[in-house]
Amino acid sequence: MVKRKLAWSAAIALSLFCVSQATAEDKPPFRVGAVLSKTGAYSQQGIFVEQGLRVGIKRANAAGGILGRKIELVIRDSASNPARGLLAAKELIGEQHVDFLYPEIISGIALAELPYTTEQKMFTIANGASPQIGDVSKFPYSFQYLDSATRRIPAMAAAIKKLGGHKVGILVSTNPPQQELGDGLNRDLKAKYGLEVAGYKQFSVDTKDLSPLLQGLRDAGADIIAFDGAGRDNVRVVMTGIQTLGWDAKVVGEPAVLYGNLLEQIPPSVAKQFYSINYRVATRTGATTSLLQQYIKDLEEFGPITNIGFSAAGTDVITIVKWAYEKAQKQFGSVDADRLKTIVEGIDNSDFKDQHPLLFEKPGYSDKDHTTKNADYSRFWALVHASNPENGLYEGEDLDVPND
Repeated sequence: MVKRKLAWSAAIALSLFCVSQATAEDKPPFRVGAVLSKTGAYSQQGIFVEQGLRVGIKRANAAGGILGRKIELVIRDSASNPARGLLAAKELIGEQHVDFLYPEIISGIALAELPYTTEQKMFTIANGASPQIGDVSKFPYSFQYLDSATRRIPAMAAAIKKLGGHKVGILVSTNPPQQELGDGLNRDLKAKYGLEVAGYKQFSVDTKDLSPLLQGLRDAGADIIAFDGAGRDNVRVVMTGIQTLGWDAKVVGEPAVLYGNLLEQIPPSVAKQFYSINYRVATRTGATTSLLQQYIKDLEEFGPITNIGFSAAGTDVITIVKWAYEKAQKQFGSVDADRLKTIVEGIDNSDFKDQHPLLFEKPGYSDKDHTTKNADYSRFWALVHASNPENGLYEGEDLDVPND
C-alpha cells in the first residue's frame, strides 16, 4: 500500500511538472524590437549594438527569459536615416507587436522615433548620448543609457590638458550628441578649465575632406583638436587632413569615433598624434576582471569584437529590461509603460546593481531626468591612442575625472 501511494504521488508530481513545462513553452516569446543602422554611414554602430543585444538576450534566456517567456530579437535597418528609422519603429510596434523597442544608438535617428513611441506609450531605452533622449517633459517613457554627451566635456578637457594642449580647435559633426559636445566645449573650456578656444567648426558626417576646416583652425592658432564624429570613416578623414597639412597638432576624439584597427585607418606618419577618451571598461590598462573576461567570451560568439564599450551598453539595456519587467510585474501586477517608467526611475535605490551591469551600477535616473548625466563618472574614463584593439580593448591608461 505504501509503495502504491508513493508511486501515485510521484506520478502526480511528474504530471504537474510536465504541465508547468508545457505552459512555459506555450507562452508567446517576449519580442525585443531593435532599430539599427545595418547599412549607411553609421553601419559600424549597428554591428556594435547588435552583438551586445544578442549577448544580453542569450544571458537573459538562460535565466528564464522575461516573465517566463523566451526572448527573441526582431531587427529592422534604419539605413542610417532618421525617416527610415521612424518607419522601422512603426512597423515593429504596429505590425510586429514588439514588447519593447530599442530605438537606435544614433541619437538623431532615435529622436526621430520618440514622438511616435511616446504617442504609443512604448517603453524605450536608447544608447544614444544625446540628453534630449531622456527629456521627461517630451518623452516620458524614454530613457537614455550611455555616457551623456555633456559629461564628455570634463573628460575631453582633462585629456587635452594631459596632452599639453592650450588653444583648442573644436571640430564636430552635425549629429545631435556631437553638436551638444561641441557647444559644451565651446562654452566651458575657458570658463571652467582655463583653456583657450581657437575656433569651432562643424561638418556633415559624410564629408570626405576636412583639411579646409582644419586649416582654418590652424590659422586661428589651435595647437590641439577636440574632435567628434560618428561616421565610419571619420577618424581616417580627420587624420588624413592632418597629414595633408603637415600639421603636428594632436587630435583628441571620443568613444563614438573608435572602430576596429585604428592603425589601419590612420596614416602612419600621424598615428602618434591621435588620442581619444574611451570607456574604461573598453580600454586595456592592466589585468581585466573576471566579469569582463566572461563578457569577452560571450561577445566572441557573435563575431569579431569591434567596440566593446557600445556592445556593453546594448547588453546592459537587456539587463535593465528583464529586471524592470519582472520587478514591475511583481510590485504592481502590471508591465504597462507607466509602471515600467516608475520602476526604472527608482533604479538607483534598488537591487539593480546585483545584476552586474557593465557601464553603470547607478545610472542616475529620477522622475525628472531620464539621462545618465547624474551618474558617477569619476572612474568611468580612460585615454587611448591609435592601436589595434585586443579582444575589443584599445591600449590606454586610466583617466580620473572628478565629478562636477
